[in-house]
Amino acid sequence: MKIAIIGTGVMGRGWITQCAMTGNEVHCHDANPDILAGTVKACIDLAEKTAKRFKITEADFAAATGRRITTYSDKAAFVAAAGGCDVFLEVIFEDMQLKRRVLGELLPQLPEQVMFWSNTSSLDIDKLADAGGRPERSIITHGFNPVPMMAGVEVVPGAGTSPETVEFTRRALLAMNKAPFLAPNIPGFWVNRLLVPMALDAVRLLEQGRIRVEDGDVGLNTSLGHPQGVFKLLDFVSTPTMLRVALEMLLASNDPRLYPPQLLVRMVRNGEYGAGSGKGFYDWSDPRRPAPRDLSHYVVGTAEQMTAALK
Repeated sequence: MKIAIIGTGVMGRGWITQCAMTGNEVHCHDANPDILAGTVKACIDLAEKTAKRFKITEADFAAATGRRITTYSDKAAFVAAAGGCDVFLEVIFEDMQLKRRVLGELLPQLPEQVMFWSNTSSLDIDKLADAGGRPERSIITHGFNPVPMMAGVEVVPGAGTSPETVEFTRRALLAMNKAPFLAPNIPGFWVNRLLVPMALDAVRLLEQGRIRVEDGDVGLNTSLGHPQGVFKLLDFVSTPTMLRVALEMLLASNDPRLYPPQLLVRMVRNGEYGAGSGKGFYDWSDPRRPAPRDLSHYVVGTAEQMTAALK
């Protein structure tokens, strides 16, 4: 297949790598020239890590992945290339207005047969499809980070998505060595509908001084089989992304469980974004051995404790 991808951040690069290393021709663009400039090298590096992880011995595997990727700094040139692709995949960060604005500008310029996929983790496919103007050929394909290491992909059809689009998407993802599964078009779909409230509850307990980072993650890792625990996972997701997703889901559902804790807001305000910034729930000075941080300075206690303190 030929696939056009807009957005070359962490998730975008993951999808670019996945598509290219499974033999697809990839054309990509990002509005940020600095991010775009490092895309091919980052994807080659990710392909090398994937080869080591899954013991892929194919000669020249990573370099061949890189050769299938073409980047475009000029948006018009990217749109021209996308017009000859089978799929247009949007991997812009979670901002409904921004996504709709970009889709409303670009998708009407593409031939009708080009399929639209969105990697959104929580946003309504019907609103995205409406902006792009091709609801019957629009669907969500939500991958997980890092995309080449995580097999699962949520496939979320909209009200107007055709059965042919669902089947094409399922077969295309299987050909890319992914494990697609259908999920409902509700805030958070399936995975984040369960994960986000749990993660926010964990942060609230941390904020109340009821749990420590290290104990929380050891408990989930050793008792429930979580590979890294909730706080380390949040550092990979990044605190700004978790905050945006929680707010989008809250606005869409009015579910009080999705109201973000102040601790999360303060971490974002203070630049403690997680693994990418070097500091989050863990100190990532040594990426191989992240150290749980003492976040007791963020503790606000329970409502009962705060009331008692006023007496």
